[in-house]
Amino acid sequence: MNAAIDRDFDAHVERIRDFLRIPSVSAADGDLRSSAAAVCELIEAAGGTAEIAEPGERRPTVIGVIDGPGPTVLRYGMYDVQPPGSGWTRDPFGAAVEGGRIYARGAANSKAALAGGLLAFAGARSPCRQVLLMEGEEELGSPRLGAFWAAHRDELRADYALDFDLAEGADGSAPVVAGCKGLHELELRAGDGVDVHSAFWAEVPSPATELARAIVALREEIPAANVTWMLAGTPEDESRTVVPGSARAAIDLRFDDGGDELLERVRAVLPAGVELVVKGTYPPASAPVDSPPIRAMASVMERYGTTPKVAAQAPWWGPYHLYGVPFASGGPGRADGAHGPDEWCEIDGLRRFMHVVHDTVAELAGA
Repeated sequence: MNAAIDRDFDAHVERIRDFLRIPSVSAADGDLRSSAAAVCELIEAAGGTAEIAEPGERRPTVIGVIDGPGPTVLRYGMYDVQPPGSGWTRDPFGAAVEGGRIYARGAANSKAALAGGLLAFAGARSPCRQVLLMEGEEELGSPRLGAFWAAHRDELRADYALDFDLAEGADGSAPVVAGCKGLHELELRAGDGVDVHSAFWAEVPSPATELARAIVALREEIPAANVTWMLAGTPEDESRTVVPGSARAAIDLRFDDGGDELLERVRAVLPAGVELVVKGTYPPASAPVDSPPIRAMASVMERYGTTPKVAAQAPWWGPYHLYGVPFASGGPGRADGAHGPDEWCEIDGLRRFMHVVHDTVAELAGA
């Protein structure tokens, strides 16, 4: 146990709130260089050294080291977030505290976890050497991380890997996973014409209807095909009565393996008038469920009153396929609203989370 966590916890909470206040939306043309600099400051506060390894990039990857004896543990984290979206009743980057919770984009996924997991080592020597890989494009599917990993393989070499998150459910249990599903991000497109007055609906094609039928057929064939958005015509102009000349929809599709075969099934379902565009494919990953990182994280979580649910694969995606060493992902602490409005994390859960992070690393040091 790191007694400094409790001693300095109020200051840690304020530092986490400051980090959450920095908008770090990676979508569109987001410039996250100030967020990357803040990550470096957090690593330095934890007694480590850090550098922005891609100073010319707008969403640069950060590499850090918290020195200590062997073994070496790779710690992964993401500092980017989704756009706030609609429905918020609070400032999404205000980090307001209400009812024992912090409300902000990134509170649940996953800036609060990144900051808390680093500050768990502030004020005390790290029980082992930690290599830190912090990226700003996870919400974009980590498009450059594979090439970055290949270029920095020696710096990132480790014996084990850990990815901590605030993942505790209302029943007091939390996942401890050794892998993740793969993910296809797809876009369906129908029509390439102009909008036509809807008085002529019987005389012109209806791409929106064609697309809707294709989605229904796809869901019947592959129930896991999730529709993330649909667009047709000009939705913001409610007064227009038109037959839209084009329509688009996005699908995300998670898979255990056989991703290529799954894409062929998608293509076979779609009619000729609907185009499939593969926006990205992210590989699945797996590691032994009885590995030292899994055992360490599970036993420490139990010690702090969280019931671990060990699983071979998580329903979410992460770049775990890159690590090449046994790893574990999970963590205690209540949080909710990821990718939705009024995202939050519990302050009490953050305290337990920080202790679990520290003690899991310490347990691996003695493995």
